[in-house]
Amino acid sequence: MTQITDGEKIMTNENEEKLTENVNEKNEKGSAKAQIRKTVKNYVPRINTKVLVLMGLLVAVQFILERVVVAIETPIARVSFTFVGRAVTGACLGPAYSALVGVAADLLGCFYKAYTPNPGITFAALFRGVAFGVFLFRKQTVPKIIAAAVCDQFIAGLVITTLALFWFGGIPFTKETILTRLVQCAVLFVIELIFLLSTRNNLFVQIKKYLSVMNRYDRI
Repeated sequence: MTQITDGEKIMTNENEEKLTENVNEKNEKGSAKAQIRKTVKNYVPRINTKVLVLMGLLVAVQFILERVVVAIETPIARVSFTFVGRAVTGACLGPAYSALVGVAADLLGCFYKAYTPNPGITFAALFRGVAFGVFLFRKQTVPKIIAAAVCDQFIAGLVITTLALFWFGGIPFTKETILTRLVQCAVLFVIELIFLLSTRNNLFVQIKKYLSVMNRYDRI
């Protein structure tokens, strides 16, 4: 009978350990890929004709609320109810498609007003779409609604849009400008928060109930 030396035993143990490590690495990679696929399915619905039609409709809604139905508009401030369209878009389509809708509505508004798109403001529209989609898609809790409103008015509105107006819009960097922007964002934040919280158990439920496309999302 052949005897196994100590050196061969050590090599065998090392090979088993390496094999175990490789198997564990493959399992971790497979688990990570599965998690990524699950996340994508949760936040990026399958594209189909209904989704495309809905995206076009929501682009029109955001465009009308932002460029046509405007309560107050000055070179440094605009008061409108575009957040309604953004919230509905995020709740219906998720972050990816909501971001595309926001960018499309912004560019359409630029063509309507016949001026060059401001890249900072376009980025703010994209950011808003992602934020509303992340926080309002599928489930709308009070903390998520508050987070969406904060992202909309203070991060996208007060920070990103204000910097875009300074860098690309030629607006002077003064205390008066910053104060005006701060007051605008604070007032809109309160209005937006009251609206979204008061319609949480009505608006979003009706969206999921009457839009047949949402039934398709639930089966993904």
